[in-house]
Amino acid sequence: MLVTSAAIAAGGTARAQTIGGDDTRLRLDQSIDRRSDAAELQLLEGVEDLGTGPTTISIDGRTYTVARNASEMGEALYIAVARRQWADARRFLKAYLALPERDRMLVFYAEGALARQARDLASAERYYRALLALQPDFLPGLLELARVLFENRKDGAALAEFRQAQAMLESQGDKAAGIRQTVDTFVKVLRRRSAWQGSLAIGPGYSSNLNQSSASYACLLKGDDGTCLIDRKVPDAIQAAGINFEGMLSRRVPIGGNGGIAGRALLYGDIYPGNVSYSQATLSTQIGYDHQSARGSFALAPTFDIGSLGSATLYTAWGVRGEAVVNANDHTALRIELSRKILDYRLPAYRNFDGAQTEAYLTGWYGVSRGLSLFGGPDFVDKTASNAANAYRQLGFRLGMNKSFGKAVGLLIFTSLRWRDYRAYSELLEAKRHDREQNIVAIVKLPALRFAGLTPNFLVQRNRVESNVDWLYSYKRTTAALRLEYAF
Repeated sequence: MLVTSAAIAAGGTARAQTIGGDDTRLRLDQSIDRRSDAAELQLLEGVEDLGTGPTTISIDGRTYTVARNASEMGEALYIAVARRQWADARRFLKAYLALPERDRMLVFYAEGALARQARDLASAERYYRALLALQPDFLPGLLELARVLFENRKDGAALAEFRQAQAMLESQGDKAAGIRQTVDTFVKVLRRRSAWQGSLAIGPGYSSNLNQSSASYACLLKGDDGTCLIDRKVPDAIQAAGINFEGMLSRRVPIGGNGGIAGRALLYGDIYPGNVSYSQATLSTQIGYDHQSARGSFALAPTFDIGSLGSATLYTAWGVRGEAVVNANDHTALRIELSRKILDYRLPAYRNFDGAQTEAYLTGWYGVSRGLSLFGGPDFVDKTASNAANAYRQLGFRLGMNKSFGKAVGLLIFTSLRWRDYRAYSELLEAKRHDREQNIVAIVKLPALRFAGLTPNFLVQRNRVESNVDWLYSYKRTTAALRLEYAF
């Protein structure tokens, strides 16, 4: 007896949309949020070594004594700020504030720089605006204000200040060429922040178990002579070559302050020309409000997803999604994502999978070094269905690593482990399902082999599902793809 029940087949195919798909969506989604443009990182300056003593300052290895008067103390304060010698700057500022003939502009300039160094960007902005209120054409103050706005993700205001600085620098000729180039770089990065960004990767792929078959066989009834009278045979695993693709597109338009309207679309799937009925694709879209600052971000948006199976639409889903990111420091970040959507299956055989799906993901990142970062976190999914036997709750955990080897090779490797408990007993299966799913993914990117704007990358994924309904739902699958990626 070959197992061909439509209900059982539907169960496997419906899950096929999410086996490994959860990790793919998270990977693509978070790659948009976590991309750190190299140009932006180079623009941010680090803290230099601390100086010593309130009445001495070290410059290029030499130590100078500073007299306690407004002229020398003010000059030392300005030099300490300009050279990022923050310990000296704090000490000289304290001494300078005690002098009655102090310069208010210099005080605001120093206080703004110290606030920025302490990552108190709101205070830094306030000090620099107070400085410019005294002298609107003070170029150093204007540049510092623009940079603070840039770092605090007030993109519209930052762009306006940098453009004003560009206009002021035009009249200074070649002597301001270096500063003008730096300002031009900031403007370029700001324009990129509000431009369309995305990528598309496509190439040949392979699946060792296209139909996610357990390929099990059991004799249910034997005759007296040992001959099997009734057996149960699950179809063999189908091995097939196909085309794998992944794409993402995003844009954020600032609307004032730290706010913006952000939209994104993710598209991924596999096409199998020789087994079209197993081809799958998922499109996930959202557009809504987005708030960003140096300390983190918050976004809330309606969502629309659509999944296809073969040449037909498998489901559509409207929902809402919220996320928050907290940047604890330059090396550590934490993100929480909550979403809820209502899945509407379009094909009659899948109607009993209709229902709401609630998801929660917590992900932490830690930058070990410039070329190495670790990430991981727990996740939770609650899925309802019109047939309670198809509803489930899922707990999981993800752990991964991003490693770059210079500019030649990039490696992403991560694993996820999930436990899925179905809500009700299935009369058809004569069991209440419990599944354990493990996914391992590795992606090797080869920027050293880039040509015509295309970067080769190699993806390998291993899926393993263990179920108490072992004869039908336990399986192993390996997929691989060699793709060319275009990013913009």
